[in-house]
Amino acid sequence: MRRAALEQIETNARGMLGSEDPEFLHQLRVGMRRLRAALRAFRPILPKKEWGRVRDALRELSPTLGRARDWDVLVERLNAARAAPALIERSQMKRAKARKKALRALGSKKFARLSQTALEPRATSQSLAEFGAAALERAHRKLVNEARGADWRNAPRRHAVRIRVKRLRYSCEFFAPAFANDETAPYIAQLKALQETLGELNDIAVGRRLVGFDADEAALLSRLEIAWAAWDATRPFWRARARRLRPAARQTRARGSGARAPSGSRRSRKPEARSA
Repeated sequence: MRRAALEQIETNARGMLGSEDPEFLHQLRVGMRRLRAALRAFRPILPKKEWGRVRDALRELSPTLGRARDWDVLVERLNAARAAPALIERSQMKRAKARKKALRALGSKKFARLSQTALEPRATSQSLAEFGAAALERAHRKLVNEARGADWRNAPRRHAVRIRVKRLRYSCEFFAPAFANDETAPYIAQLKALQETLGELNDIAVGRRLVGFDADEAALLSRLEIAWAAWDATRPFWRARARRLRPAARQTRARGSGARAPSGSRRSRKPEARSA
């Protein structure tokens, strides 16, 4: 997962250096978010010092690249809406300045550090499904807690929920190979729909904040209510697997208990370590 995220980051960084196509910056930031999600999901088995270095580098780089992306999206919205030429021109100038700062960030030591850190996970006795279920449960709980009592008309609260939705979605994609596709695909599709609607609402909020360019949110807010209700009514796919795994785990412990040495030692035989 880490290698895939880094490859996405590096490929699109090269594309951004050689082209003004805004899609390179967008995909670069997606790769960075996936890397951050991987850091959170696999934190228990990653080297602490290297984990901290990569986390700090991402934290420092993300705001600069995020501002450049905000201006890309806003200029696209202004052109689509045929906004006043003066407003478009002013926004294009600000986008150009933000892009220059983003390009400087790509040449920084912080950015180079992302690909220079090994971040090799330690071995664990848990299977990928067991490890993933625990990580996904944590991400799910944080999303539910963030959304509890939220007013969807409140842009900062929506944005906080959106971040949690993206983190859960990327984590689900990391661990999906350990579960049946017919279980994971519908759940991830609902997260994507939720993320898309929250993203459109965020674009409106950013346009309002940057240049006062507004839009009617009513239809999107209604869609968000429906998407949230649909996701909230769906049972997380990893919980069913966790229930199936518990009896097998008890049987393994029982077999280990029966294999105790005659000396009376209470140390049971551990299963062979597998990498998460």
